[in-house]
Amino acid sequence: MTEPHSFELLALATPYALDAVSDTERREIERGVADAPTAIAQAFGAEVSAVQETMAAIAETTAAQPSSALRESILSRAAKLSATRSRWRTAAIAAAAAIVVGLASFGVGSQLRPTVTQSVSDRVLAAPDVESVSTPLATGTATVLFSRERSAGVLVMNNVPPPEPGTVYQMWLLSPRGATLAGTMDAAAVSPSTTAEIPALGDSTALGFTVEPDPGSRQPTGQMIVEIPLR
Repeated sequence: MTEPHSFELLALATPYALDAVSDTERREIERGVADAPTAIAQAFGAEVSAVQETMAAIAETTAAQPSSALRESILSRAAKLSATRSRWRTAAIAAAAAIVVGLASFGVGSQLRPTVTQSVSDRVLAAPDVESVSTPLATGTATVLFSRERSAGVLVMNNVPPPEPGTVYQMWLLSPRGATLAGTMDAAAVSPSTTAEIPALGDSTALGFTVEPDPGSRQPTGQMIVEIPLR
């Protein structure tokens, strides 16, 4: 296993927390965390804690033998995670600074541009004021690493379930002037770990999410299901 890139660590936090990695992989992940920027390491720790706390809460309230259907569902999800991690390793070998962006069907607006992944990510990681904010989103976690000096950010979602059929997740940069479209995600765009770039934060103070009818709306039609502060 090639040592993970800084942003890959955030996607590896869940299998790490669930002890779904080998001893060798665990040591390499821990070395990666030790060498990562402070904001990345803090976000990794927050994700691990959130997963472990969730599993502890589930363990206290559920003691039934899992059904065969549930077992197959878990195994299928584990296989997807393994395949995703394999793609990350290949990308790391091919280009040390590359980040795999799971946005093939991501209907991004002008604010999210996968074609500038490396430059935006590098700007954020190299910024002296880089910060990270994590918050629960549905049954998963959304983390934003951002820099005000560079006016850019990176969104990483782990284990966020896809939107219901006929709907999309829509992201908005929230500022005193209102909500500006930051992109949409349909069900096909959401994987166990999804990463997106935010090249221009402007004067936004938060990144908000709504659920909108497919293919999206010009303005939010419902309440924000979560708002991630960017300050």
